[in-house]
Amino acid sequence: MIKLVRPRLITFDVTGTLLMTKLEEYYAEIGSQHGLSVDSRKLARSFKNNFHRLSLEHPIYGKHTGIGWENWWRQIVHNVFKDQHSSVSDATLDKVANNLISCYGTSMCWHKYPGTIELLEYLQKRGLILGVISNFDERLEAILEDTRIRFYFSFVLTSYDFGVEKPDTSIFDEALRLTKEQHRIDVAPQEAIHIGDSVNNDYIGAKNSNWNALLIQHDSDTTSEKKVPTEDVFRNLRDLRIHLSTLLNRDMQCA
Repeated sequence: MIKLVRPRLITFDVTGTLLMTKLEEYYAEIGSQHGLSVDSRKLARSFKNNFHRLSLEHPIYGKHTGIGWENWWRQIVHNVFKDQHSSVSDATLDKVANNLISCYGTSMCWHKYPGTIELLEYLQKRGLILGVISNFDERLEAILEDTRIRFYFSFVLTSYDFGVEKPDTSIFDEALRLTKEQHRIDVAPQEAIHIGDSVNNDYIGAKNSNWNALLIQHDSDTTSEKKVPTEDVFRNLRDLRIHLSTLLNRDMQCA
């Protein structure tokens, strides 16, 4: 007989998991307010390339290299718009960057995926401890407050505050430590589930920490099936809630 351990802690990634944004739309809208028209497709490609490059040069939003998260994002905005407007002044780009940084610290630029509230309410009512583990900067607490989901979570653990980012196992260990500190209980790794949208950061990071893991891929089909079993992949939060309900309700013994 193999005993399946009932989960006591469930942690979530945030962006791409619980909250979504329309990056091209907001960048284009705020750029246009300062006279900068952009090609949305070029913008999305430029953002992805610049985000990847800057993440290598200044990991964890510049936490350890001295530029800090605000200047990290300011550099992203400058680079993205200069790719299409090479002669635009830094003063104009600073205004665009300041507006975007402010917008992305609120619910103006973030929206809940369908099923977010229903999932969090269900898990909270079942008595599970909920937390956040996110590769994000210092704005995340304010974002969760403004989108009205912060109160569901016992703790919010960001890579910027902790100084280490997923998939490093130490950030998952820190989540267990925070759980013990706040609830006075020891949760074993096998009693924890992490849910996120990144195969490497979320799924493999959690598995390498001896946690259980589930992957959410909202209405997309980009998962490497070789890395993630199909039964661990969900296309929306409703299906995920049904799965967790089955997990919590069934007899936790199986052959």
